Amino acid sequence: MNHGENMESNIDYHIQDEAERLLKEIELMTKNVENSKLYAELCFDLEQNEAIQKHLFRHLGSHSRIQLVIYSLGSMEYSFHSQFQLAIVLLLKRDFSNLIGNIEVYDPAMSPADIIVFKELGIEVLTIDENCKRQVQKPTMFYMPYPNYNLIGNLLGANWSSSCINQIFLLTNSFRSTLNLIRQCDFSGETVQRLERILGFTTEIDIQTSYDMMYISLFSVFSWHFFDVDPNVDMETSLPVTEITEYKRDVKLGRSWLDMQRCLEENLLEYMQSDMTSEELAQILGEHRGPRHLRCNSVPPPPGWIKINIYGIGKKGDQPGRYSGVFQDETGMCLGRYSGTIHVDDNVIAGLEALKHGLIRCTEGKPNAKKLIVESDNFILVQFVNRRPEPEEITMCRLKEIFGLMERITCVIYHVYEEANEAARNLALRDERDNRA
Repeated sequence: MNHGENMESNIDYHIQDEAERLLKEIELMTKNVENSKLYAELCFDLEQNEAIQKHLFRHLGSHSRIQLVIYSLGSMEYSFHSQFQLAIVLLLKRDFSNLIGNIEVYDPAMSPADIIVFKELGIEVLTIDENCKRQVQKPTMFYMPYPNYNLIGNLLGANWSSSCINQIFLLTNSFRSTLNLIRQCDFSGETVQRLERILGFTTEIDIQTSYDMMYISLFSVFSWHFFDVDPNVDMETSLPVTEITEYKRDVKLGRSWLDMQRCLEENLLEYMQSDMTSEELAQILGEHRGPRHLRCNSVPPPPGWIKINIYGIGKKGDQPGRYSGVFQDETGMCLGRYSGTIHVDDNVIAGLEALKHGLIRCTEGKPNAKKLIVESDNFILVQFVNRRPEPEEITMCRLKEIFGLMERITCVIYHVYEEANEAARNLALRDERDNRA
């Protein structure tokens, strides 16, 4: 094997490894979404809302199930939000298998690992960018979590006839909200005209959210959209659109996954050199994943920051749960470490105990950390601390204490893999082995 083939083989191995990790994360995310109030409301609407039931019955007609097409999902490898949005689809497919048939997906931001994951999950990956211009031939649901508004215009334009538009329905951002937004920004053009003309033939049903739902930011303007245009209406004549434009995505979205990694690392360093608060940093890192370089390697913090790696594992049999933390300065020098036992089964709770003790030490000046990076290999813990999933009450109580401590220092937390969290893991597991002996 020559050097070029060896390099290609290593890249393939890393992509496959990333895909396997990603599958595990999506499984955890799906379990969290499954137990959320938001998903319960979504299921209730599909099962009990009479307007939705009527439109779904009309759409199905003689067809057994509906085609589902996902556009504008983003990349699951780089975005926790994309993982959440995919979890919704996976759960709907599982719980409403009598309604949803084949699933197809395309997004220019998909990474090679994303593509492997989709195939493992039984989702067909489109190889051609349709630019959201698919003209339907059968009942089709379009799921568009993060669409550029012009992509909505593309989809409507491709189906601008009663025979087509009556066969589609959308789960995406509210048309009313989108139209109000682009009017305020003084946008004009094809998308505005199509939205204005189709609203009178659209039944828009909002996804019910409340302020106590931690997923509200992801679904606050989401709606079901069903169309009902008289079959005898010639839409080109009766609902004319005069400003036809050819909209294509920004070519930057087609950047390679290696370019994306470099961009993520540069952005993260830029955020950490700013004066952002812990809550502002959490909003960013609750959505965007750190670059793979930082997930896989133990990297010293940037100047002015101290890093802590935390680890927690729940009790097993007669062995108590363990937690640990290891501090490191910008030169890579260890500034201190701690460990302890905790009588809980849950790894997340044990990890939060590790974080709490680390934050307390920082507030006491041991070490004196004004800016703190927290790394954890517990995917769900990182999501909880970055205020994304919907934790149980006992977890929320612990989080409130941690949020209070985080107000006293600038703190950023992100997810790393086991190999990058080795020092904290070894400390906790070594103590466990010592106790066993």
